[in-house]
Amino acid sequence: MKGEVRVEILFDEDRVFEPGTAVVIKAAAETREAEIEFLRRQHGRSVLKFRGIDSIAGVEKYVGAVVQIDANRLPQAREGSFYTFQLRGCRVFTADGEYIGDVTDIIESGGTDILKVDNDREETLIPFAEAYLKKVDLSERRIEVDLPEGLRGLNR
Repeated sequence: MKGEVRVEILFDEDRVFEPGTAVVIKAAAETREAEIEFLRRQHGRSVLKFRGIDSIAGVEKYVGAVVQIDANRLPQAREGSFYTFQLRGCRVFTADGEYIGDVTDIIESGGTDILKVDNDREETLIPFAEAYLKKVDLSERRIEVDLPEGLRGLNR
């Protein structure tokens, strides 16, 4: 059907994409609000149709765009889990309390995601792996890490 777009869904919760759900489409050239008309799974892929975008030409400008939904519509994360967007703005400390910086981005590297942590003096890239992340406390907006010797110096 014309106006449909293939999307990569980052979690398996189709009810988030119910017809009528408001979304924001952020493309390089344009950000716009839209409403989901339907979602269907086809050959292991997800296909969304936005109400009012009814042609191939209409959806082409959104190739590579990010589709965002209101965080309040997300299902509760499982116990001990969280959504990576919730990590942005968290303060990062070593196990002995040294402040490293704030999480400013989560970089998708094709394998393990990487936390981009910045302070006034430096940037530190920390693999998002249990071996390094010792404690994530979203209520305190605090992450405690145990980094291998030399990791912080890699970015200098």
